[in-house]
Amino acid sequence: MVTKKCSVRAAKKAGRRNGFTRGSNNLRMSALIEHSQSNDHVAAHNLTPQQVAMKGHCDKATETSKKKLCSQLKIVFHMAKHDLPSNHFVAQTELLQALEAPDFVTTDGIYCHSDSVDDMEKALEHIVVEQIREKLKNSDFIGIIIDETVNITVNKKLIIYLKLEIKGKVETCFLGNYDVDSGTARCIYDRVVAVLREMDIALSRVIGLGSDGASVMMGRHGGVGALFKQANPFSIQVHCVAHRAALAALDAEKAVENIRAYKNTISSVYSFYRHSATRTARLRQLTAALSDEDMVSLKQPCAVRWLSLHRAVEAMKHNWAAVVMEINEEAVGGNTQAQGLLGQIQTYSFIALTHALADLLPVMTKLNLVFQKDNVNLSSIRPIVQASVAAFTHLRDVPGPEEETFQAGYKDGTYKDVKVTNSSDRSIQAFKKARERYVQHLIDALLDRFPEDCMDLLHCLDALLNPSRYPQTHSALQEYAEPAIRRIICHFTSLESPDTAPLIDTVSLRRDALAVMTALRGYGGLHFSTACEVLICDFN
Repeated sequence: MVTKKCSVRAAKKAGRRNGFTRGSNNLRMSALIEHSQSNDHVAAHNLTPQQVAMKGHCDKATETSKKKLCSQLKIVFHMAKHDLPSNHFVAQTELLQALEAPDFVTTDGIYCHSDSVDDMEKALEHIVVEQIREKLKNSDFIGIIIDETVNITVNKKLIIYLKLEIKGKVETCFLGNYDVDSGTARCIYDRVVAVLREMDIALSRVIGLGSDGASVMMGRHGGVGALFKQANPFSIQVHCVAHRAALAALDAEKAVENIRAYKNTISSVYSFYRHSATRTARLRQLTAALSDEDMVSLKQPCAVRWLSLHRAVEAMKHNWAAVVMEINEEAVGGNTQAQGLLGQIQTYSFIALTHALADLLPVMTKLNLVFQKDNVNLSSIRPIVQASVAAFTHLRDVPGPEEETFQAGYKDGTYKDVKVTNSSDRSIQAFKKARERYVQHLIDALLDRFPEDCMDLLHCLDALLNPSRYPQTHSALQEYAEPAIRRIICHFTSLESPDTAPLIDTVSLRRDALAVMTALRGYGGLHFSTACEVLICDFN
């Protein structure tokens, strides 16, 4: 006979051994009654509730610990997302304690050591990488976007993004920022290939490379894109359209010495005030005295910020009179730096060029902003480029409104009651010629960066993929599409070489084009990206 509560397992845990735990065939009723009242039986009987209670306490403690750890992981994730250094972690937790956040009422279970923060970052990285790996499995084709950069210790780095297609939906994933030994095409290519192999990505799946258009990336024979094309003949290179516009402006700046000198002067003025609160305060007071408007902060043109020159010009145009007066005071006091700056910003060519650029740069800024949108409509690229060229052509021949304002206000060698130097007829003619050269270079650079054959190809793609352009009747659709199909076939077959497979299947293109166009028209007013998602799901 064995009592259930005094089983061997329970009794062993309670440290008890007797006849009722071992079992016996010869027990009296009195012994059973006596045992039921013994301390051994009571201890064994209470053991199971104690175990349940202990398990409940352990589960609760574990759940509390997990919740607190999860909150700390969220802090680390937030810091990484906003580029905050890991040594801010303790300050973040102290702030939450001061705010009496539920998971930070006490310091128990808070990992403050720097190694703990590193471990949490690695854990988060592992999760993110695994999520990307899972997405990669569902993407038949992959595009790569890369760019070179340097860190604060001036070590060369390579940023890599992946563009995936998952059930027709395009998604961009940040893969990482990797060390590279040099900036050569071979070194960059080898590093990218090594990263792709770590992610189990075959080069046959890489069909596109997006870059800033630098020769090391886009070189026809030895560039990174050319090396990818050797590994996969179907891969194409995409020169970032926003970079194209920015480089067009940069090409024009490099071609005209006056523009380069102007940018240097603007930068010098910015530096003159940047490190002096006293000068900035005097400039603000002068601006308030000269007009009812507040001072616009001076800006510095920056090569890597495409719209910075426009903002710098607008600030100088607004503050010019006050800047000249303030710098003149310091120049009179013997400040040689102020004397040098005054000789540059008080000239006719400087203030006239400021107003001319105030007319020209908004055109380029608008072009840049259109191309920086998340979804650029194919049909808008050609018209906006053509409109920009037309605007520059007009401004080349006729002064814009800002320049006209300057000319109307410039009288007897002064502008806004400030004397303008170097204002001879020869200087005025030199400015006009420089402005005309700069505008012409802008036009030429845009036409060079956005050649007509590329614009025509985009127009053909838009003709095939934009239902709003289709003819009303289905019978006219084939005739409408044929010229665009021929142009696309001509373009891609011209890129083929005898040693590679055809880039496109011309038979399938002609066969499927009408069906795809009919489907796109049937989707109604869906956004193009949504229509493509539905289209791929329907035809896959």
